[in-house]
Amino acid sequence: MRLPILLEMRKRSLGPVRWWAFFVLALWAAFPSEAWAASSCEIVLTPPASGGILRRFAPAYGGGHWGVDLASAPAGLVRAPVSGTVTFAGRVAGRLSVTIAPLPRARVSLSFLSAVWVRAGQRVAVGRVLGRSGTDHGIPAVHMSLRVNGRYMNPETALACGRSTNHPWGTLRLLSYSPGG
Repeated sequence: MRLPILLEMRKRSLGPVRWWAFFVLALWAAFPSEAWAASSCEIVLTPPASGGILRRFAPAYGGGHWGVDLASAPAGLVRAPVSGTVTFAGRVAGRLSVTIAPLPRARVSLSFLSAVWVRAGQRVAVGRVLGRSGTDHGIPAVHMSLRVNGRYMNPETALACGRSTNHPWGTLRLLSYSPGG
């Protein structure tokens, strides 16, 4: 059966008011508010290393690649891609990693580092040097992952939020204004 026919049948069986309530509830369940943060540029990432993307986000059940690998100079400086609180700085599976919380339910992790110069609990600003890059599969690189509400998201989406292709001044943001304050 074709999808438009199924939707029309669903509309008739639920009634007009219940149909909209069902639709809104389905959207809310499919896209939790934290997921909107990653897709709506509430989280803006800057590249932590100097090079481009070597390996893209390709999640798969039981494996896959749950972040992006960014090229770097050998033992190059790794900078904070976002401002926030360092929630972890240490070894994971024998590799040095740093995790930053830019929002209460969001985590940005940087892995395959050769040196870490921050500690858990420390506040960092975007661009602050966190340590030095290591190697990922024999190539100088940094692995960056983004988790929102415990789910891995494509960090390329948040990286794209920091770039502007249509204005030479970069990304413009609207700020609230209150007279006299």
